[in-house]
Amino acid sequence: MQADPTVVDVLAEQVRRAPQRTAIVGQDTRFTYAELDARTAGLARAIAEHSATRDTPVGVLLPRGARQLAALLAVLRSGAAYVCADTDQPRIRLREMFRGCSVLLTDGEADWFPGTVLNPEPGPAPAGGEPGPERPTAGDLAYLLYTSGSTGKPKGVAVTHAGLANYATHLAALVQAAPGDSYATVTSLSTDLGNTAVFPALISGGCVHLVPADTARDPVEFAEYMQANRIDHLKITPSHLTALLEYPDPEVLPRRTLLLGGEAARWRLVDLVRDIGDCRIVNHYGPTETTVGSLTYDVDSASAGHRAAPTVPIGSPIAATRIRIVDDELAPVSPGSPGELLIAGAGVARGYWNDPETTARRFLTLADGDRFYRTGDRVRAFADGTVEFLGRLDHQVKIRGYRVEPGEIEAAIGGHPGVATTAVVPVPEGDDVVLVF
Repeated sequence: MQADPTVVDVLAEQVRRAPQRTAIVGQDTRFTYAELDARTAGLARAIAEHSATRDTPVGVLLPRGARQLAALLAVLRSGAAYVCADTDQPRIRLREMFRGCSVLLTDGEADWFPGTVLNPEPGPAPAGGEPGPERPTAGDLAYLLYTSGSTGKPKGVAVTHAGLANYATHLAALVQAAPGDSYATVTSLSTDLGNTAVFPALISGGCVHLVPADTARDPVEFAEYMQANRIDHLKITPSHLTALLEYPDPEVLPRRTLLLGGEAARWRLVDLVRDIGDCRIVNHYGPTETTVGSLTYDVDSASAGHRAAPTVPIGSPIAATRIRIVDDELAPVSPGSPGELLIAGAGVARGYWNDPETTARRFLTLADGDRFYRTGDRVRAFADGTVEFLGRLDHQVKIRGYRVEPGEIEAAIGGHPGVATTAVVPVPEGDDVVLVF
């Protein structure tokens, strides 16, 4: 194996070790590791034959399910980078997201796409001895993930294979992954919330369950799904879990590890989980720009000081990750003082796709040579180094795990000829946030 393996390399090892083990379960179908390998090999070759090579974005527009995830893996295997969108997103946003793509994988109508449209059903895999697409390297682009933008234009975060492999490897170790473990994701693959389940599972020989959206929203159906499939590890936003626990049911919880992320978690949710189950609880924090997650906190290690904070701490950095807490002049703050969180290390993205100005503002190389991402998050550190999230330094809000820029909505509304001025204001509603126009 190469010195710095990618998730594509490690997944290939799992195929060799246990080809008949189930890899993906979706509402549409399921694949063993051997079936997944055959499917992605043929599709990756088709992608490469249409000149989608390293650092080339390839669009994926498919319904949530096993076929969708297999298509994303095929893009990675081809050496290109995927751009995943939900099929119900407005066409104007799809055009913006796929603007740099020459190839789109979809089985729906796509006469609006100016490039090559490929059916995601695979062609024949490369014959024995026939070379397939060149495998990606650690420095290559893995995916572009579009986030909210304050100007009304989404920003494409350019994530590398090195960052993805570092994150997946760390998370697999964190949950003490074993071959055959089952992982559930309840979020769209067009965000990176679900990557916490997807890639650690596949590199460790586990099984990814892509829970149908309707099931994930219904407490009774979700409990039945979790019981029937005996899920070991679950990543979910606190607000989503709170809704599922409206009628507390231990079957809603995973057997081993509950990962909370996407928004601030509160201690009363932790206490509710503790009342009905005994799974390990890990809080998980990180912006898309630093590859899914950068800090984690094991709730079982909570001290009295940590419990006194209004929210569960976001913890300490994962492997190959460094942080600083700085003031407005980017100077380190004194211990215990609030400041902006900067993140450096293997997970830091290249920047924003085709947006050097915004990249220069948010990705900084400091005097010591370290390249940091400015999160815009206000934090402070406890005496033991554990980090507490205090809020945002700008107007960005999190709603059920999704980053929302009120300015983006203002720009969209203000573009209507009948609107003179507009204001979008986030208003707390319990543990959630709603927007008032």
